[in-house]
Amino acid sequence: MQQPRTVFIEHMCGKTLWARLSDAAEFIGVSPDTILRRGVEYQGNASEIHLRTCPDGKIRHMRLKLGDHTRQERRYYVPDLMKWLK
Repeated sequence: MQQPRTVFIEHMCGKTLWARLSDAAEFIGVSPDTILRRGVEYQGNASEIHLRTCPDGKIRHMRLKLGDHTRQERRYYVPDLMKWLK
């Protein structure tokens, strides 16, 4: 049986670049409060986020609706989370 983090990484890498607060916290092994404190709102176009740099120690987020049956909520950019794992 795979570890929960391994399953999560495979899911995140295969499907999306955005994570909910709880998933972002689980991914890097911190509390949701830590994610909230480190979050910085990204003001640009979501499709161009990879072209901009993020301040060190911060995690960019946007209010996004990712599917027909989801509500618009704060989503965290997974590549910024990956930097915390290094």
